[in-house]
Amino acid sequence: EENGRLLQMVFNDPLFHVSIVNDVPGVEVCGALKNVVALGAGFSDGMGLGDNSKAAIIRIGLMEMKRFIQKHYPGVMDATFFESCGVADLIVTCYGGRNRRCAEAFAKARGKRTFESIEKELLNGQKLQGTLTIKE
Repeated sequence: EENGRLLQMVFNDPLFHVSIVNDVPGVEVCGALKNVVALGAGFSDGMGLGDNSKAAIIRIGLMEMKRFIQKHYPGVMDATFFESCGVADLIVTCYGGRNRRCAEAFAKARGKRTFESIEKELLNGQKLQGTLTIKE
């Protein structure tokens, strides 16, 4: 918590709000699982299913993230899911993140390309995280 307060003092200003979330497992696991949900959002985009389908994936994905995390980490707080590390990060990742972009390309390729080849083409050396999270 002391480190959090220091970082908040350094970076917080009227244009960039920094909050402290005292829920390390909740923050970390939200950060991993949102990438899996983003794969679903990308598949939906690649199949041309539209905004309502994508919204349903995000809503159901958030509920499943919460259920999974609280089952495996019972001390995780409900409020964590409504912080930037929860729903906000999930939304931005499902609309613009690399996992979404690669899943969209994968769906459009209809099985003719691997995630590895798409990753090399689109990510400039970065790696997909959602596929690795699923494997773990």
